[in-house]
Amino acid sequence: MTIRRRYRQTAATLTAALVTALVAALLPAAPAMATLPSGSGWSASWSYYHPSAYQYAGTLPGVRLTGYANDSAGTANTVGTIEDTANDGRCARVLLYAYGVGYVADRTTCGSGTYLTYSTGTYSQGLLVIVYRMISGTTTNDKGFYIYIPPSAADPELRTVGTGGSWSYYTSSSFQYTVTRPGVKLTGYGTGNSFDERSSLSTVQKTATNVGCATATVTGGTAASGGTCVNGGSTSFTRFDHTNNLEASACYQPSPGTRRCLALVIPEPW
Repeated sequence: MTIRRRYRQTAATLTAALVTALVAALLPAAPAMATLPSGSGWSASWSYYHPSAYQYAGTLPGVRLTGYANDSAGTANTVGTIEDTANDGRCARVLLYAYGVGYVADRTTCGSGTYLTYSTGTYSQGLLVIVYRMISGTTTNDKGFYIYIPPSAADPELRTVGTGGSWSYYTSSSFQYTVTRPGVKLTGYGTGNSFDERSSLSTVQKTATNVGCATATVTGGTAASGGTCVNGGSTSFTRFDHTNNLEASACYQPSPGTRRCLALVIPEPW
């Protein structure tokens, strides 16, 4: 059992490193500034709505993405639509990168009300979805974020209906987020503060009824965490000095059993 746990932790670490490296090459870091750019119109989500299918979506000002995927015991394929929703001299673009396969879709559409669809072959090692707003007539993007949907072959509990994550800005500087997987649910709110800092107020709830513990962490320069082992119990935690993108993760550790986690990146607008 010890060997298996180490393997799973190593695999998760390698996957996280691959996501970080690829995203760093494709999405610029937001520059430090006294007041953060507006997050109005920014949102993303993904979740399993059936034991063999999940959906994902995202928006930026003038950009809308919707997608659906079949997931047969960890082997998936996806279809979707990218749409330009504003007459603003900008275009909408989506790139899909499947680990172990490479880029499986790249679509750009320009002009309010225009859209393009895509359909991919199969993949089994996770899907990275990158959404851009592009300056029309150029290869330059001026806004963007990514969604990472992890593979389910080695973690079949991911295919439980309701598993997934979401975030959205409900004002120009305030946002909300959720991360859900079997046994645990994380909900939270945050806001942009002065001097390029963001706050988070999170609550982690144990949703499992067996013996075990639910934990959650929010990181972004600094970290805040909490946990509970009480059936139906919850605990809250907060931090006021995060910087850059935030990562919210929720984990459940049954006893006995393997600790499983799910993470969600909440971008800093730029």
